[in-house]
Amino acid sequence: MATASVRTIIHGLMAGACLVALAACDEKPTKARVLKPADLPAEAVEFFKDHGNGPFLVEDAPVWQYMNVNGGIPNTIVIEGDTGLIIVDTTLSRTDGDATLELIRQKSDKPIVGVIYTHHHIDHTGGAGAFVSREDAASGKVMVISADDLPEELLDENAVTGPIMGLRAAYMYGVLLDPETDGKGYKVGLGGNIIPGPSAFIEPNHLIGDREDLTLDGVRMHIFRTGGEAASHIAVYLPDYGVMLSGDEIQGPTFPNLHSLRGTKPRDAQKWINAIDRMRAYHPRVLVPSHGPIVSGEAEVEKLLVTYRDAIQWTHDQAVRLINKGYTQEELAEAMPALPEHLTMIPWTLELYGTVKHSVRSFYTSYISWFDGDAATLDPTPRVEAARRTVALMGGRDKVFAEAKRVFDGGDPQWSAELTTLLVRINREDREARHLKAEALRQIGENTLNTNWRGFYLVGARELDGLVDSVALLEAGRARFNTDGLPSRRLLELMRYRLSPEAAADKHVKVGYVFPDRDEQFTIELRNQILDIRTGLEDGLNATLTVDRSTYDQIVKGETGFVEELASGNVAIDGSKLDMLAFLKCFDTSMVAIPIAAR
Repeated sequence: MATASVRTIIHGLMAGACLVALAACDEKPTKARVLKPADLPAEAVEFFKDHGNGPFLVEDAPVWQYMNVNGGIPNTIVIEGDTGLIIVDTTLSRTDGDATLELIRQKSDKPIVGVIYTHHHIDHTGGAGAFVSREDAASGKVMVISADDLPEELLDENAVTGPIMGLRAAYMYGVLLDPETDGKGYKVGLGGNIIPGPSAFIEPNHLIGDREDLTLDGVRMHIFRTGGEAASHIAVYLPDYGVMLSGDEIQGPTFPNLHSLRGTKPRDAQKWINAIDRMRAYHPRVLVPSHGPIVSGEAEVEKLLVTYRDAIQWTHDQAVRLINKGYTQEELAEAMPALPEHLTMIPWTLELYGTVKHSVRSFYTSYISWFDGDAATLDPTPRVEAARRTVALMGGRDKVFAEAKRVFDGGDPQWSAELTTLLVRINREDREARHLKAEALRQIGENTLNTNWRGFYLVGARELDGLVDSVALLEAGRARFNTDGLPSRRLLELMRYRLSPEAAADKHVKVGYVFPDRDEQFTIELRNQILDIRTGLEDGLNATLTVDRSTYDQIVKGETGFVEELASGNVAIDGSKLDMLAFLKCFDTSMVAIPIAAR
């Protein structure tokens, strides 16, 4: 009993001492702020002048790099083997891949014997078809290497939530801006621009778990899991040359995007820190990232790796400190200190792409959930109704608009945008309110250095002015979707996310799908308003649909219609045609306008 009492007293004293120490340290630090274009240091301006094309050679190693080909943002790295070339990361699209291959052929005519994806993001996988055919990958003639979870992660990001993420990406990357007006001089924070094109992903044929040492065409490689910036991330170390290929674990010459505003699965900061530490353990003399330039010299590489990982840890740890002091998600972003001077390494931690402010909000969600603890927020008044009541309390639409105009003219575009948001939410056809909000967002965007924020501000302004057609964007994204690079099982799984519960109510049916050109068969069971997809044809099917996979791909991409192919005989239905058609009517294939800023 006495021992327990003493232990309690000691714990109390320790806690008290910690509180005193925390209070002593709880000064008023400089708050994180939104950087303006005028804040861009001169050395960063000079640094970005060097971006573009290549080849940029690694000294004393058969490795070279191409940057921002076609004005895009990704790099492609080439490793020269005894008889062929190994391509690491394949750019955004088939168009960019073709342009990169043309540059490669100016330096070497050796055949391509291997392709490595450092991770699943489309700017690293979308151009693969330029370097390897699906047939050569399927036969193993060309080794296509990735982490073992890359196919699943790629499908989740680019197909499962592809429509909404693709639309948001068009805003974030400023794709819709006019290069002669609001987009003049616009560059993504990674040095180039996103230029949409046809995807040409090729399924990997050699999957990496935690680590594998292999020799490909005479080149020794240590390929190991990092899993920081993306769950599927790997890095490649060439032990004979001391060269580390870091993919996006060093995301580029910018503060890392610890959370992507376009919408992705949460990025685990601790895994990202561990990823960099795992690379540091090799003591590389050269770092070749998949965005940004080559970094040479063991001391310089170590300085970059340490500063980068420490900037991530500092942001994460300070966010957790404030979370534990009771700050809500929005309060957290306001309370976060600015990145300290000793972690400012121009341009590698400059907030051009990621920011402290938008990263820490995702940490709150990851650790605490969306719920701020106030029970009033559990089932709030619907957004439109809350806006309507708020405007009424403020004296009505005209008074709110007049105040929004007054503060805009007085130099407060942010408050003007917030006030006009209430009016637009109540009535999306309120052109006067839309125009004023657009002007406010445009003014903020033009004075924002971070390119992701700038994209959302400026494209949001265009949407409010009626210059964005989200349906056309969704259709274009569907057309670019590379279905032939996906296994049939994964492609069929996408049907799950189109199933309408109302249309599927009280339905229980089993149908077969047969792709004769690939000798593949599947059973799809609709029950309880969900789909269960299994390999092989089972007994008791209501109907079976037979179609070549190549034709099915065209239907999925909208290049042809199901009814047309059925009429032409390219689609056959055995069994109950009524049951099969009733099954197909359970899916929501409509494309509707999705407001981003006008909501």
